Amino acid sequence: MERSRDPLTTLQCPRNRPLWRRGFNGLGVWAGIMLDGRTPIHVFERGTVIGVRYRDEILEPYVRLFRGAVGPEFILIDDNARPHRALLVDKFLESEDIRRMDWPARSPDLNPIEHV
Repeated sequence: MERSRDPLTTLQCPRNRPLWRRGFNGLGVWAGIMLDGRTPIHVFERGTVIGVRYRDEILEPYVRLFRGAVGPEFILIDDNARPHRALLVDKFLESEDIRRMDWPARSPDLNPIEHV
């Protein structure tokens, strides 16, 4: 008897389903782009990126400087990742007078940096 190579048929068998693990130790990176420039790539050292880390490692050193260089027309575009939407991030952006574009949920494909 020949086994099916069809991926949908193969995944119907419980032992062939992908196993999702928590605590993935992957590599986190961040980069920013503008019409006439870009940031260096920021590599997050070990650990999970949470709101505090996003503020300390991205917003303060990069986004605040870009906002200062561009002026009040600056608009931050990010997705709806949890660190981006943390309350302390909202408060930081408000205190720095940084506007953020409203973003539809689950739509990273709309972000221009995903196509660079």
